[in-house]
Amino acid sequence: MPITHVYYLASGLWLLGLAGVLLRREGWGRTLALVVMLVGAATVLVGAARAWALADIHGLAALMFALAGAYAVVLATLQPEPDREGP
Repeated sequence: MPITHVYYLASGLWLLGLAGVLLRREGWGRTLALVVMLVGAATVLVGAARAWALADIHGLAALMFALAGAYAVVLATLQPEPDREGP
């Protein structure tokens, strides 16, 4: 796969996350959009590491993916339960 396709995918993810940050009003939607932006940035690192055959960048990208996943999990646990009606 050419490196330009990776850049197109990563920029699309990042712009989708940026649009989510700018358009969402509640905190939960904004934080998910920030996670999408982190994944887009990590995708650029993976593509660059693959194109230039650098193994150390793969480690940094894996760290960013782990950070994005941990960020999403922590925010999911901090999300308050919705009010339920009924018995």
